[in-house]
Amino acid sequence: MMKKIINSNYFYAFISLCGALWLFFMVSTPGVGSTRDSNQSNQSTVNTKATMTVPLQVQANTDAYYITGYPQSVKVTIEGPSALVTATKNTQNFSVYLNLRQYLPGKHKVRIQQNGLNSELTYTIKPKYVNINIQKRMTKSLPVNVQFNKNSIASGYSAGKPVVSPDTVKVTGAASDVKKIKKLIVKPILPKGIKNTFDQEVLIQALDKNGKTLNVTLEPQTAHVKIPINLPSKKVSINFTQQGDSPTGMNFSFDSDVTTITVFGTQKQLDAIEDSINIPVDISGVTNNSKHSINVADALKGQIVSSDPDLILVNITVSSTNGTGSNSKPSPGNGSSSNTNSNTSEGSSNSSTTSNGNNNPNGNSNSTNNENNESNAND
Repeated sequence: MMKKIINSNYFYAFISLCGALWLFFMVSTPGVGSTRDSNQSNQSTVNTKATMTVPLQVQANTDAYYITGYPQSVKVTIEGPSALVTATKNTQNFSVYLNLRQYLPGKHKVRIQQNGLNSELTYTIKPKYVNINIQKRMTKSLPVNVQFNKNSIASGYSAGKPVVSPDTVKVTGAASDVKKIKKLIVKPILPKGIKNTFDQEVLIQALDKNGKTLNVTLEPQTAHVKIPINLPSKKVSINFTQQGDSPTGMNFSFDSDVTTITVFGTQKQLDAIEDSINIPVDISGVTNNSKHSINVADALKGQIVSSDPDLILVNITVSSTNGTGSNSKPSPGNGSSSNTNSNTSEGSSNSSTTSNGNNNPNGNSNSTNNENNESNAND
């Protein structure tokens, strides 16, 4: 019976099946010595993900058409073997693009494509589609205007003519948008109460007739703006006038090396000033020749804001008032004095007035008196 079973085909089939199963388990179950190789193999086949920001390229005839609506970059997520994902992320040796060569002017929904990703990687691109607008391209040069808030300027100050560089800018865009441009402007923001010249780089804007910003390309995108800010000024000649109480019998005269000055103030103040301006000199308590320094703005008391020069050195000369009578003696002082003698003999008379430039303490001239006496004796 046993011999019959052994010699049967079923027995050999069973033995073959058992051998096959044994070989299968031997192959699929690694030994202790192959554990490290197996781990390395598993690691290289583990799938991972990575997300990158990639610039979006546009394939189109950009010399003839102006294209808008697409983003500058998109997000690309890749998934696959860890080593391959890491290498792709580090090198980014692939590209994403829009192929618009076959599209006519108008609005289109276009799918973003990629080129260069390994076939073992799966990927997703966000956004997947973009809405683009293809229009005829137009380029022209336009002048740049300056707009700013004059209320920011300090009280009394005024702004000169703004200087902008460059004063013309090249504009490129869809022909329909370029034709809508009303003006190119820069809008500098001046600090409140500014008193000094504004000098800054400012962004240029292209506006339509409603003041709306148009989507065009400007070259350059900024302009250098300089706005002179200062007080209005005027050049005037000066006169000195006496102010204050003076001692009885004293005269005062004034002179200075400065004959013209530049005055600064509001336009209203300058309009009220003639080509010549009177500067008062206070002589209270002055009895001798002296020099006084006068602050012009203080002396004019609100007629101006400032002047150049702001201080003037004034020479004050003091002289005494002449007396009348025979051999009268004028009051002593630093000024010139005069002496008048009147002699009458047999109906004839002789009168003489002499300026005493030597400041004789007696206030008369001896030489003149002697000449008059000799003349009367001869008569």
